[in-house]
Amino acid sequence: MTATTSVTTSPAPTGSTTLTEMTATTSVTTSPAPTVDFCHGDPCGRNLATCVSLNSSYTCVCQYGFYYNESNENCYRGKVFPATIAVNANYTDSLQDVNSTEYEDMFNNLSKFFKEALGNLTDYVETVIMEIQRPSKSRNSVPVRVKVTSLFRLDSPQDNNTVYSAVRDAIGKENNSYVESYLEAKHCDIYQCDTKTTECKEGTIPECKCKFDLERTEWDDRSCSACSKDCSAARHKYCVKEEEVPTCKCMANFKTVSGDCVPCPVGYSGEECSDNTELILIIVGTVFGAIILSLVIAVSIISVRAKHKRSPEKRSLIKSGYSDTNTSDDRPSMFPRVQTTSGHANPGYQPHNPYEMSSKNRDRFPERDYDDMYETSREPRGFRTQSRY
Repeated sequence: MTATTSVTTSPAPTGSTTLTEMTATTSVTTSPAPTVDFCHGDPCGRNLATCVSLNSSYTCVCQYGFYYNESNENCYRGKVFPATIAVNANYTDSLQDVNSTEYEDMFNNLSKFFKEALGNLTDYVETVIMEIQRPSKSRNSVPVRVKVTSLFRLDSPQDNNTVYSAVRDAIGKENNSYVESYLEAKHCDIYQCDTKTTECKEGTIPECKCKFDLERTEWDDRSCSACSKDCSAARHKYCVKEEEVPTCKCMANFKTVSGDCVPCPVGYSGEECSDNTELILIIVGTVFGAIILSLVIAVSIISVRAKHKRSPEKRSLIKSGYSDTNTSDDRPSMFPRVQTTSGHANPGYQPHNPYEMSSKNRDRFPERDYDDMYETSREPRGFRTQSRY
């Protein structure tokens, strides 16, 4: 059985035994157990370290920010220098399998390079592979991007400048160095908090803080897989999983305002008050109501005016109240009385009727030489012809 090398592969914190949970979407994963289990018998001890079986050996890994001490088989807090390196190798999917030959080859090559580059610095312990990144374009791209952390003892005087300079010098010594470039990185760039449910707080050991309305369960370390207690019906909220991510949403007819769920304004409804159908109906109903009311008022005014308005001819010829059927001489008859220019019953009478002449004009006409059997008498309602006999 081989001893642990200077380059190890880090697992997730909280005692996780697989590298899948340690990294995110592009993490190094383990394939089915190899033919030989090099971790049989707990060679890394029974404390905080976890044994990972490689293709032909094993390695002992600790949580982020801790290094493995082989003498007492335990993990200790260290000084961490995160970086992204470019490795002179072809990418294959086998590099995501810690039990593959390709992964172990990269493991051994990086172990050799960093031991030569940083071995002369005081308190250097190990360099840990955190993630082998998948290429974005070609499946066989060169170089391969790898995220690593170099660990020194906690009280080491080394800083980013000394570590960077040592690695750059090692790269420049060889014309075809296995490591082509070295770029300093932030802890949060390496730590790999779940970006969908957490926000990384930078620090020597980063903290994955749950996003608003989410909380961590006892199985979570770098993610938050449950809605918080504030996501309740009392606050007009409910929890739902979308693409395996818990999401706290406002109930129907409520919308989010500054983190709270408030009722929708008048005219809006649905999820996040996105449905404005009610508002459209209110506007259309108001417009049509105003139009109908205007028409009713206009028709009423026209009707009233038409009722009180008479033609000039009716106004001059027909007296008001003619329809009264009272037979009294003082009241009009049921038939309209025509206003003429007659003098006795009607004011403004002018004697132009040839049959009704004044006495001074009668001598000009011949006397009647026949007996008139009928005579005409005047009555309050007009003239009446009746027999003399």
